[in-house]
Amino acid sequence: MTIVKRYWTELKKFDLETAFIIVWSSFVLLVSLYIGRPKFIWNQEPFLGKLLFLGAIYGLSPFLPFFLFRNKPRDYGLGLGNLKVWPRDVLFYFAAMVVILLVSFKFSRLKVTYPLYYKAKYGADHFLIYQAVQLFHLMGWEFFFRGFMLFGLSKKLDSRLSVLIQTIPFALMHYRKPPLEAYGSIFAGIFQGLIGLQAGSFLPCAILHWLVAFAADIIGIIW
Repeated sequence: MTIVKRYWTELKKFDLETAFIIVWSSFVLLVSLYIGRPKFIWNQEPFLGKLLFLGAIYGLSPFLPFFLFRNKPRDYGLGLGNLKVWPRDVLFYFAAMVVILLVSFKFSRLKVTYPLYYKAKYGADHFLIYQAVQLFHLMGWEFFFRGFMLFGLSKKLDSRLSVLIQTIPFALMHYRKPPLEAYGSIFAGIFQGLIGLQAGSFLPCAILHWLVAFAADIIGIIW
């Protein structure tokens, strides 16, 4: 009992909400890796159906701790944020990423990877539907990392430390992507976290991520 009591004493020293965010986010990400796509979601388009399903998981799962700990929207980066800051930042980083994408496509095999949805190459209708699904997916994805994790952890931890913490699972979730993109996601996670903090919202991170993905698809089609 002395051993149990000693460890229980240590566990009680953790901030409850911070510990819950770490545990819950780890659980949700593991579930997203193992779970299959429900057959009732767009059975004719399994890839798009899986994107929608995962987007819903990432976007909705943070609301359990949101309500459990009586958070306000701004506590998780929900809202428009500082509109005097982030539109300019998004345009700057998007322009920089287009240059990086062009160089990367030139000297790597990314052009055979994008767009991930192969039908997007064969008609504007498929392309536009895919982009809409991609936007939904990335809104959920970015809210999870640059809203829930980033701002949730920043309530009790140093915000710069929170940027680094959320970067770790974000980068690891890219392990199935091409190596260049996977390694690059480390730096993307850090810069996205800083953009979110400067803006006071996850929204510019979602917009920037979607714009970069959109550009990658366009380059992959016309290259």
